[in-house]
Order: sequence, then C-alpha cells, then structure tokens
Amino acid sequence: MIGVASRSLGDLAARHGGRLRNGAKGVVRRLVPTARARAGDLTVLLHARYIEDAVSALSRGAMLLVDEGLAERHEVRSLPAWVHPHAAWAMAELLDVADAPAAEPVMGDGCRISPGVHLLPRVRIGARVTIAPGAVIGAPGFGYVTGPNGKTREIPQLGGVIIEDDVHIGALCTIASGTLGPTVLRRGVKLDAQVHVGHNCEIGEGTVIAAQSGLAGSVVIGKGVLIGGQVGIADHVRIGDGARIAAKSGVIGDVAAGSTMAGYPAVERHRWLRGLAELYRLVSGRASSLPPRSPESQMKFVTSPPFDPGRPTDPEAPSDERVTPIPSSAELRTLIRRSEEE
Repeated sequence: MIGVASRSLGDLAARHGGRLRNGAKGVVRRLVPTARARAGDLTVLLHARYIEDAVSALSRGAMLLVDEGLAERHEVRSLPAWVHPHAAWAMAELLDVADAPAAEPVMGDGCRISPGVHLLPRVRIGARVTIAPGAVIGAPGFGYVTGPNGKTREIPQLGGVIIEDDVHIGALCTIASGTLGPTVLRRGVKLDAQVHVGHNCEIGEGTVIAAQSGLAGSVVIGKGVLIGGQVGIADHVRIGDGARIAAKSGVIGDVAAGSTMAGYPAVERHRWLRGLAELYRLVSGRASSLPPRSPESQMKFVTSPPFDPGRPTDPEAPSDERVTPIPSSAELRTLIRRSEEE
C-alpha cells in the first residue's frame, strides 16, 4: 500500500494521459495491489489473470487503472476505469511522487544475521530468522516498462519485503522489493544458497527451495512446496500447496496442488520420464540400424575433423561419417502421446 497526494481520478487522467470511461470517478489516496484494494485506493490491471480480482476490487469501492491492451476484453469493457495506452508507465509516474518513506529495516527477537548481509529500507523481519553471508534483501525488483515513443524506464519498487518467523535464507540469496505491496516469505520458509525471489512474489509457509533456483516477478507458491535446485519459474505462475518440482525444471504454467513436475517445460514427472524413455529408444533404434564400422573406419572417424553443425550431411558419405539426427519437437510430442496411450 503506497500513499499518494489526494487527487481526483479525472485530475490524474488529465495530467498523465488516458481517458475515463463508464462513469469512473473518485479521489485517489493510495496505490494498492488489486487483491487488497478498497475505497480510496487505485489499483492497476496489467495482466488478464487478475481481471477477477479487479472486478472484486471495484465492488469494494476501489478505482481501476487498466492498460488499453486489456480494455476491450469482454470481461473489462463495461467496467468503470481509467484506460491508458501505457498503464504501467502511468503507474510509474505516480510512484515517482508517492509518499513512501525509506524506513529502516526492523527485525524480531533471536535473529542471526551473518556478515555481508545487506538489508535495505522497507524490510521487516520476524523472530528467529537466519540470514547467511552475502544475502541482499529488499533491493529494487527488476521492473522496466516501455512507454510513449518507445522509451524505457524503471518502475519504482516501493513495497518492501516481509519475512515472517523461523525463515532461513541461504548465502548469496536475493529477495527483491515489491512494487505496490511487499514481497512475502511466510513462516518457516527455507531457501538454500543463491536463490532469487523476484518482486511481488509470495512463498507459502514451510516451503523449501534448493540452491540456484529463481522466481520471476509475482510468483505465488503455496504451503509445503518442495523445489529442487536450478529450477526456473516464470512470472505470474501459481504453484499449489504440497507440489513437488524436480531439479532443473522450467515452470511456465500453473502447478496444481500436490502434483509432481519435472522437465522443460515442466510437465507431470511420469509423463516427462516416459517421454525421455521414448526418446532414448528412438535414438538407440536409429543407431542400431547403421552397419557396424570396421576398425579402419573407426580410426578414420576418430581422426576426422570435429562435426560442424552448420555443414549439411552428405548423403553420399560413408555411414560412419553420418550423424544420427536429433528428433524434432513434433516427433518428440508424438512419442510422448504414444507412450501415454500405452
């Protein structure tokens, strides 16, 4: 929740551009995330998955700034709103003059803060929190927006960070400040070394994340989730309670509660393993169909120049000089489907 000087919605539209429609009006006193916006609050709709939250916010008396790219969707067309061709840019301009004091970080009893930890303004830490060396908590999130004439600017990140009780944060972790509201780590979260938590994320109670994993902005993770090392999670993804994410997975869509995911893009683990089995079976079958090489040809193969992927394979070349082609993505999808049917 970010305070701003009280101004009417009409005055803001006149100053920053855009238009009011469907009777949108009111006096703006705060900028607030959509899920919590109420009377006197202005919230911003930039992503289709938050339309339902925006409708609920309007029912509570909030005002809505919506990007023109979403304004003509049938769920949005009839809503009272300040419509702007660059809504995120307008939000950034409002944040430039917001009332958001750079409050010093605070922490509860029994915390252990190691050397080299950086706690930036607007960070609130609960009791019995452990932060290992080199962690950076509350640095601005990676938020940039393109506006008029193709210009790019940074969005101020003023929401801070909240870390609840009994959290462990490993060495060299980075937890970015939220934009309008805080980035939140709930009670009992455990982060291994070199984990990055992007701005506006929320990590549920008791979730454990292994080393070198990264969460893009606005990811919401439920309770008791286990995430392996080097997992990447795309922005705005939601992961349900009790889910399991295998190491090195790339998560680009929502994950249901209790499911186990693996691979890139991440799918149910059993589906991923079947797909790999079929892939290896295909490659092994093609390799076994080639005639055996004589000792002389094997020696020739070893001493020949390295394979150049840019050089097309010569169909007249001896079989020992050909390279087994990698299956296309279409072939791989067919194999996965066939494996599931079996």
